[in-house]
Amino acid sequence: MRGTLFLGIADNNRCASVVVGNSSGEIVSAGIGGSLNPHRWGIRRARSNLEKIREAVGFEVWSRLAGVCFTYKRGMQVTDEEMRPVVSGFLAQRYVQIEDFATTSTLGIHSPKERLLLVGGQIGSAILHAENGVRYQTRHEEYAWNPLQRVGSRLGSIVACGTEQDLTDYLRIKELEQSGECLFHLATFLDRLVEQGNPWALSVACDIAWDLYKLVTTLARWISRPDPVIGFYGPLLLGSDTIRRRVQYLIGLTYPQAEIIDAPLAPAKGAYLSSVLTRKTELEQEVLTTFYHSARSIMERGWLDFVTNN
Repeated sequence: MRGTLFLGIADNNRCASVVVGNSSGEIVSAGIGGSLNPHRWGIRRARSNLEKIREAVGFEVWSRLAGVCFTYKRGMQVTDEEMRPVVSGFLAQRYVQIEDFATTSTLGIHSPKERLLLVGGQIGSAILHAENGVRYQTRHEEYAWNPLQRVGSRLGSIVACGTEQDLTDYLRIKELEQSGECLFHLATFLDRLVEQGNPWALSVACDIAWDLYKLVTTLARWISRPDPVIGFYGPLLLGSDTIRRRVQYLIGLTYPQAEIIDAPLAPAKGAYLSSVLTRKTELEQEVLTTFYHSARSIMERGWLDFVTNN
């Protein structure tokens, strides 16, 4: 592995997905570390997490970085100026760029076709890169979408006349809500209840799946191909088999030829690619072709080379 390398980091306020690749578009490693958002964790914690990522990537690799791109979701953005104290001493400022989440999300889906990233997290959203090159977005606002509140409200309405187990489940949901736990825990909790034959859990999972599917249909007017690539991202889609299968079934009714993939690293891959293309625009198509093949290979062999402690 020789020559210059590039780094893409996608931060969701809880953790940071990391992708390292070379100047030709080939991904060489990928992993996950602690969040680098100083708004949420403070500068000291963000710097500590960045140091752990540097150690996991390796100092030899880090010394050959020629570009680093960070991406943050809407409402979690960090400016260039705010990033300076986080990267100071780790990265030269001239190597650092910040790209918006919508750009990196669709750029990081490994296909030259029309592609859509469906996000099932604290905010449900969908981002489409249409065949005409235009990007379209839609989302459910957090106050109306909040999955934890939705589950708690549904269960709370039946606790009074329900069983002791219903009360136990309700208290567990409230615990998750109050502690700010990742939605992945809610997703796995719902799946466990569905497997036990719990009717309200199945109903809630189907409701969430339906709302995610509606995000896709909202963008349907701009989808011109019968076979778009649709990437699933976020703890609700990647953490709950019930929700994922239901969404996939619904999408299959509308787009039976669609290619549906898990895309946990799409924003980080897109951030890496954005860093490369910023410096190699004259070779864009060659880089993209290499990236598409490399990204598929990474997905097939498993997507984590390292995990650091937050």
